Amino acid sequence: MKFRLTALGALAAAYAFSSTPLAFGADAPAGAWKLNKDNWQKAEGLLPEPVLKRVQAGDYTYTVVPTDSQKFRENFTQAYWAASEANEGKYDLDVETCGLKLKSTGKMPDNVFGQAFPRIDPKDPLAACKVAWNFYLANQIGEGQGATFTLNGIDRNGEFRRIKMWLHTNSYLGRTVAAKENPENLRGTSMSHAMEPADAEGVNILGQSINDWTSQDNIWAYLPQMRRARRVNAATRSDPIAGLDIFSDDLNCYAGKPEYYKWKLVGEQKIFAPIVGPYALEQTKSGDSRYEVNIPYLKGGYETPGNEGAPWQITENLVLVERPAWVLEGESTDPFYNFGKVIMYVDKEMNRIYWKQVHNRAGEYFYTAMCSYHWSKSEDGSFGATTPNMVMGVNDKTDRAALGGRYQGQFIERDFDPKHFSLRALSRLSD
Repeated sequence: MKFRLTALGALAAAYAFSSTPLAFGADAPAGAWKLNKDNWQKAEGLLPEPVLKRVQAGDYTYTVVPTDSQKFRENFTQAYWAASEANEGKYDLDVETCGLKLKSTGKMPDNVFGQAFPRIDPKDPLAACKVAWNFYLANQIGEGQGATFTLNGIDRNGEFRRIKMWLHTNSYLGRTVAAKENPENLRGTSMSHAMEPADAEGVNILGQSINDWTSQDNIWAYLPQMRRARRVNAATRSDPIAGLDIFSDDLNCYAGKPEYYKWKLVGEQKIFAPIVGPYALEQTKSGDSRYEVNIPYLKGGYETPGNEGAPWQITENLVLVERPAWVLEGESTDPFYNFGKVIMYVDKEMNRIYWKQVHNRAGEYFYTAMCSYHWSKSEDGSFGATTPNMVMGVNDKTDRAALGGRYQGQFIERDFDPKHFSLRALSRLSD
């Protein structure tokens, strides 16, 4: 079977980009400017070196927009920032595993809303692990979410592979409001269903992350040809998905537990962050616990007549904003994990990883992931979410890339039935 089941399974268990100007029209913000090969020097020190080289070569063109730092911070709710402040001094880390624990009990918490570590001293030997936990918890404030999206393999000749699927996720550890039920003591769970092409159709994936310091993710793949589910090794998060230049661990630029890596803080700097727009999109309530969010489509260069850059660059609706960032180095503790050293650029306030540079086990750099996000808020501003909307993986050894995401509609479900994420549901999806 051509389709790489294990890699797709890891993507679902965990579950880009260059850009020409966002279609602002007459509403273009004052101070917006275009970064391209003619002025690439303006991005020195603000983009990872492999990305800057592609700007210089003419592969990438970006629109850079100014932001109001306070308004950008308000992409998270007032309740989020208040909870973060209230968390000061409440949590600690297990030095051996990087596991999060309550200072009062020494045990793993059931739910943490806000930053577990609102103030981080870069001289703290556990600073990198604290950054990783703030990032991980922020991933989950949107509670349950879902979208239908594509994975697109692209080379210099255009698109050579396309996979369509949907993915539903439900979070437990970092929710705005603790879940009513968590019968299996999970941090999060996911369910996915492959829709196209024919060799992938009907493949379903269930993933579970256990709320402890040491266990690996549980992953099951249902194969319609065999009419049975089988366990998948969690180390496949570092395998290419279906032969494409994108990996399961690219969701949010890192899709594993903080405990899976040994973390090191290697610097601080300003970084250009790729996002759909600098401020939160609107959530429209569509049920007692459900919201819908419309997202502008991120058109690729291969879809744009006359595109002069790389076929995988994004030509509409993606912008860069300048943000303060931690620079983290991570290395997996799993001997079967294919990556060696990984460098990540993490927003100091918003806890998003925007860029990831990957080295192989031999220490050779080969790959950069660019991770784009959007924020959304309810009409009254009381509930908000941060969501990955696209990953672009670029293999600089092969000069190929893959786009993952780029969906135009998302739902947020704050009260998922846990039975939706079960082995029984996994098998019945293809009935």
